[in-house]
Amino acid sequence: MAMGIRILPAALVVLSAATLLAGCQEPSRPGEVHGRYVQPAATEGPYCEHHPYGEVKSGDIQRSVVAVASEPVAIASDDHPADAGKLLILDHPLESLPPEIARIRRGVVKRFTGKFVKDGVMTWSGLDLERLVAVSVERRVFDFREHYSRPVPDPRFTTVEQLSFARKWTNGQRTEVEVVAVFPVTLVEAQLFVCAANPAWASKEPLGGDDTDEMSAGVTDVFLLDRRQASGLVYSFNKPVDMTEGLSAVLGSIWQHAPRGPAW
Repeated sequence: MAMGIRILPAALVVLSAATLLAGCQEPSRPGEVHGRYVQPAATEGPYCEHHPYGEVKSGDIQRSVVAVASEPVAIASDDHPADAGKLLILDHPLESLPPEIARIRRGVVKRFTGKFVKDGVMTWSGLDLERLVAVSVERRVFDFREHYSRPVPDPRFTTVEQLSFARKWTNGQRTEVEVVAVFPVTLVEAQLFVCAANPAWASKEPLGGDDTDEMSAGVTDVFLLDRRQASGLVYSFNKPVDMTEGLSAVLGSIWQHAPRGPAW
């Protein structure tokens, strides 16, 4: 008995092909909706009027998405108030980024890298909106095998008015020392910072040209940071910006009540 050949309707063939193709499509990546990167709404203050920090973002912004459980959190100095006024001797070199700066996830970080007369000097200053604190770190490095040819003395603390301490590592040829200070920021100061930072977040203008004199003492970089969380994911935004007049005024006002550093 001859076997009959069954002809499928054309519509069914098209549907089957579409189903197969759909199974081959690349799944949406975390943090994207219909192929477009999303930014969760801010759920925490402070706010500028009623506008959240970084509400509008434009320009050259670095973005990343990770699961909440995999996001590392640095242990910052204000987790250990008993270290105030101490020089902590380490058995390993200093971290490339101080933990107090690495822990800033919403706010601003200003970095200075010295050269020529400032060889071996790096400084960081930051404003942390999550903890309402300001942080400053000054690092000095001595290594006779490199350009860092100035010996680094141990800092001497005379008063412990705020949380300030130092770390040191040496192997006989290289010495690395950094002084860390953490001090509180008022909610009003944080709100003023948000008002100054939001235009920088929204600006589409590229960074200004590097007009640093070749013989200048160093290079300064400024970064705005924002962290949002939604559906078990952490969205991180990083934008290098020019130090605008508004940002400079607000940060300068905050640092007027920074703790006095040790003799160094």
